[in-house]
Amino acid sequence: MPDNPRDTTRSHRHRKSKNGESTPQQRSRGRLTALVTYALLLALCLPIGTLWHEVVGHGLVGTLAGGRITHVEVLGLDLWPQPRWIGWQGHYGWCDVEGIAGQTGQHLMALAGSLSTWLVAAAATIALYARRWRAWLTPVLVCLSLWWIDLFTYTLPTWGIRRSILWGQVYSEPYEAAVQLGIPGTLFQVFVVSTSALLAAALAIRLTRRSPG
Repeated sequence: MPDNPRDTTRSHRHRKSKNGESTPQQRSRGRLTALVTYALLLALCLPIGTLWHEVVGHGLVGTLAGGRITHVEVLGLDLWPQPRWIGWQGHYGWCDVEGIAGQTGQHLMALAGSLSTWLVAAAATIALYARRWRAWLTPVLVCLSLWWIDLFTYTLPTWGIRRSILWGQVYSEPYEAAVQLGIPGTLFQVFVVSTSALLAAALAIRLTRRSPG
């Protein structure tokens, strides 16, 4: 038994720490770690998201439509057929798919780029609600759930706004492709805006409530 009240206080504090209660220093360190983790993951979203948009979206669908990938470029870096730095070309990425038979396949390939990132965002949002994930995987899912921004910003030119507000294309690839496939333009715009708002709200709610399970 401690010899004086001061020793008793120290012993009590020590037991509280061992019982799993974090100290202010630990909480501060944890917040800093989380901040750095999210900053790094968000920075990676642009190159990885662009690569997914080009290769999985345009490239895969174009290949399934009978085409062949001849060129892939992401953020000024040629990846295929020969890796090399070519510098910023005025767009985030590019994927050439040649040999697609028919206009329908061409339009599906054009639509698939931004639609593929939207699907990732929807799947990640559902996953966040489905169960409790490991500590390292939750930030990954949170960042993936933001990929709806690709389709949303690519639809901005339909209202006369550049894709990145201050810079970027004034041509909406997914919108034009959807219209060519017979989808009314207004309906496509409503779909993009409503689902973007829904996914953003779902993430905000998920982040402000306790984890499931």
